[in-house]
Amino acid sequence: MVVRWQSVICSLGRSSAQTLPPTGTEDQYWTYFGFLVVAATLMRLACYTGLIASDDVGYSHFAQLIAQLHYKPELHHYALRYGLIIPLGALYALFGIREWTTVLLPILASTASVPAVMLIADKLLGRRVALLTGLLVATFPLALRYATILFPEPIAEFYGLVAILIYLYWGTRSPATAGLICGICIGVAYLTKEPTLFIAPALMIDALAMRRWRLFLGLSAGIVMIVGIEHAYYLAVTGDLLFRPHAMIVHNHTVEAVKANRYVFWRLFKAYPRLLIVPTLSSGLHSIFAILLVVPACLLMPFEKIRIPLLWAVLPFLYLEFGTSSFTHYWLLPAEDRYLIFIYPPLFMLAAAALVRWGSLRPKAVPVLSIVFTLVVVSGFCCGFATRARDWRTDAVRELRIIGKKAGDYNVHSVAFVGDQPEEWQQAMGILNHKLQISTDPKAANITIISNAFGQPSLLSK
Repeated sequence: MVVRWQSVICSLGRSSAQTLPPTGTEDQYWTYFGFLVVAATLMRLACYTGLIASDDVGYSHFAQLIAQLHYKPELHHYALRYGLIIPLGALYALFGIREWTTVLLPILASTASVPAVMLIADKLLGRRVALLTGLLVATFPLALRYATILFPEPIAEFYGLVAILIYLYWGTRSPATAGLICGICIGVAYLTKEPTLFIAPALMIDALAMRRWRLFLGLSAGIVMIVGIEHAYYLAVTGDLLFRPHAMIVHNHTVEAVKANRYVFWRLFKAYPRLLIVPTLSSGLHSIFAILLVVPACLLMPFEKIRIPLLWAVLPFLYLEFGTSSFTHYWLLPAEDRYLIFIYPPLFMLAAAALVRWGSLRPKAVPVLSIVFTLVVVSGFCCGFATRARDWRTDAVRELRIIGKKAGDYNVHSVAFVGDQPEEWQQAMGILNHKLQISTDPKAANITIISNAFGQPSLLSK
C-alpha cells in the first residue's frame, strides 16, 4: 500500500508527459476510481447504523405525509428540509415505509459523494490529487458514521457537489445554462440544510474573477428561482411569505440552540476549533491532517488552482462559526460535528495537493508521507467502524427491531406503548414494522411495550 502512495505522491510536480505512464494510463486511473467507489460503498455498509430514534424519525414523519399526499407546511425546521423529505417521500410511495428505504437516501448520497469529489479534484488539481482525495473522503469517519443515518448533511453535501461539478465541467461550454442548473442545485441543497447556500458565494467569486458574467448571472438566477418558488409556495398555502424564518423560531428554542447561546465564548472560540483540531472517533486523524496541510497547500500551489476549494471551505465555515439563525437578534447555531461534513471535501483536496506537491519537491520525504497517509486512512475506517450503531437511542432501536421482527413472524397486528417512554419509540416501530398498528388501548393490543429497569423497551407479559 505504501508503495502505491509513493508512486502517486511523488508525481504531481512533473510535466504532463512525465506524470503519466505511456500506456494504460486511462484504464489504470478509472480502475482505481472504480475500486474506490466500491470500497467506499462497502465501508459504509460495514459501518451501518440505521434508525437512531432521534431527528431521523421526525424527518420520516414528514416524508410519510408527503407519500400519503397529506403534507402541509408546519412551523418546524424538520418540515422544511424539502431536499430530504420529498425524495424520501417518493421512496416511501414506491417501496413502502421500511428501515432500508429510510436510510437508502443518505447511503446513496454519501457513496455518490466519493466519485463526485474525485471528479472535482481531477478537474481542479489533477488525477493523483483526485485519487488521494477520494481515499480521504471514502475513509472519513464522520462520513462513515452519518452515511446510514437519516440526517440532512450527507444529502445536502451531495447536492452541493453536483452543483460544483456542473459549474466546472459545463460552465465554460454553456455558461448560462450551466449556471442556472448549478444555482438550482445549490438552491435544493439550501432546502436540505441552510449553510450549504454559502457554497454559492464561492462559485460567484470565482466566476467574477474569471469574468464569466453569463455563468455568474445564471448561477444567481437559479438560486433566486428556488428561493422564489419556496416563498411563493408559503404565501399561497399559509399566507405567510416569511414562513421559513418563523419556523426557525422553533429550532432556536431547542435545548442545543439555547445552550450554544448561553455559553457564547465557548461556542464562538472553542467549540468548532476543538472539533477541527482534536482527534476523536468522529473525525479520526483526517481533520487535523487536513488542517495542518492547508497552509502548505496555499504556499505551494498557484492560487488560481486552489481558489474554489479554499472559498468553498472558508465561506460556509464562517457562517457556521459566526452566523445567526434569526433575523431579529444575534442567535448562534449549535456546534455539531456533522454540520462540518460538507466543508471537509475541499480541505481534503488541499491536503492531497500539498502532499503530492511536497513529495515531488522533497522525494526523500515520500516514504514518511506515505506512511502518515496510510495511517490516516486506515485509522479513519477503524474509527467509523467503532462508532457504528452507537449513541442516541440505538440500543432502544435494537430491541424494537427484534420485537418488530417477532411481531411480523407471529402475525401480530397491534402494539401499545405504556408508561413513561420517548415518543420516538412509537415512531421508530412504525418504520421497523409498518404493518404493526399502534394502539392507545393496552387491553385491546396484541402486545404491550414498556420501559424496563434499564430504560430500554421490553414486552409486558400478559
